[in-house]
Amino acid sequence: MRAGFIAIVGLPNVGKSTLLNHILGQKLAIVAPRPQTTRNRILGVRNYPDAQLVLIDTPGLHRPSGTHRTELNRFMVDEVMQAVAAVDAVLLLVEAPTGPEAKVIAERGYSPGTAYGHLLQAVADAKKPTIVAVNKIDLLHNKRALLPILDAWNKKHDFTALMPISAATGEGVELLEAELCKLLPEQERLFPEEMLTDRAERWLAAEMVREQVFILTRQEIPYAVAITLDSYSERPAEGKKKVADVMIEATIHVEKEQQKKIVVGEGGRMVREIGARARLEISHLLDCPVHLKLFVRVDAGWTQTPSGLRKMGYGDE
Repeated sequence: MRAGFIAIVGLPNVGKSTLLNHILGQKLAIVAPRPQTTRNRILGVRNYPDAQLVLIDTPGLHRPSGTHRTELNRFMVDEVMQAVAAVDAVLLLVEAPTGPEAKVIAERGYSPGTAYGHLLQAVADAKKPTIVAVNKIDLLHNKRALLPILDAWNKKHDFTALMPISAATGEGVELLEAELCKLLPEQERLFPEEMLTDRAERWLAAEMVREQVFILTRQEIPYAVAITLDSYSERPAEGKKKVADVMIEATIHVEKEQQKKIVVGEGGRMVREIGARARLEISHLLDCPVHLKLFVRVDAGWTQTPSGLRKMGYGDE
């Protein structure tokens, strides 16, 4: 039996959460077509007959300081570094360049961009076994570009393996799982087999509300939003109510009055759409009917201070 922790790291929006959900066979991490959707480390447990793979999904690693960077940015980068320091091995997820860029790569070669510099340094400093997975190969129409990509990464570090995959379609993921399990130490399972994550259901519910804000709003709105749960109660089936259900009241926090107007929408249309979509996702997660009531509130500058982050649940874990 092998069991242990593996951190999934990478730049923003390379598919880390999509890969975690695919391996688990269930949606655990929220997914949106925007960078920095993931803010916290998320633990997911995948059991096999002879192994237990404990995956840590992390925020996209980005520059934590400089113009327009906030205390929230620094918190997310700290989440990545703490995860890398605590695990048995690392999975570095990178993107396969697509479109016209793939044709150029096939003809002239490839070099990872400067954005990967701090990621490679983090991997080198961690001194942990590391696999590189080149994601989104389903979008790579010119397959000749794949060899120079793999060759370029091979020259950057002494990686344990380099593997092309598609987190969206599952291509290559089963082979990746087998390689990851080989990196785990020999020991008994660390968590009960029925356990999927260490995150509470109420935390996951709040994330699914935030996911819909990311998907439905534009510009700076998603990055100024936090979700807190005001109440979460499970009601058993009794009397005329033949099925159990969950009652949730949550607050969507923004930083400016104008942001609040956008999230609420004309006549409350936007917040109702956010609520309707989030309710469906939470119902699927909990496998029961969900009643969700949302409020929108301005908390000026909450992303800028440690106390603001703690108030929204982004504190030390």
